[in-house]
Amino acid sequence: MSAPFAMMEDDCEPESIEDVLDCVEQAGNGDTRVSVADIVERIGDGAFAPLMLVPALVMISPLTAMFGVSTVCGLVVALIAFQMVIGREKLWLPGFVLRRTVSSRRLDRTVGWFARPARFVDAMTGKRLTVLVDPPLTRVWALLCLVLALVIPALELVPMSATVVASAIALFGLAMLARDGLLALLGLAVLGGACWLVWNIAT
Repeated sequence: MSAPFAMMEDDCEPESIEDVLDCVEQAGNGDTRVSVADIVERIGDGAFAPLMLVPALVMISPLTAMFGVSTVCGLVVALIAFQMVIGREKLWLPGFVLRRTVSSRRLDRTVGWFARPARFVDAMTGKRLTVLVDPPLTRVWALLCLVLALVIPALELVPMSATVVASAIALFGLAMLARDGLLALLGLAVLGGACWLVWNIAT
């Protein structure tokens, strides 16, 4: 399946990290494995910010212990961010990405791992400095996410670096989702820390 999805009438329309996690948990419909296509269908193919937040969260989770997970997630983030930058209204992902699956048990464990941090972050989130996350500035944050996602494969062998970069992407995605410009500024601070880390490792 490589064509854009038709918008489902029951898209879950997340507005927070907890909402996104609930959507991901519901995506499997009791199946033993959950595909990327299932998650996109559940969240909605026009919901770019929460869809970008999902792979960013995966890159922060214990799933990154599996080699290659960060690279695949970085590719997905790059594809989503690029389509945000060019102004597409519906997400397109290639079939080999949509067919990627994870076991429901492992997905549930990952969602559970995020439960407490998600509640904490959501409680600190609000509609602040919204001018920073309203169009056309959303394309600026998407462009930053695109650039960061493209360097993730090169960082996968460098301890912690991909996780720090993914944290910045997650903050940018959540900032656009929750319309919280303060989170976008925090993402810039995290990005600065990531650049410092990579520079020190390289030199």
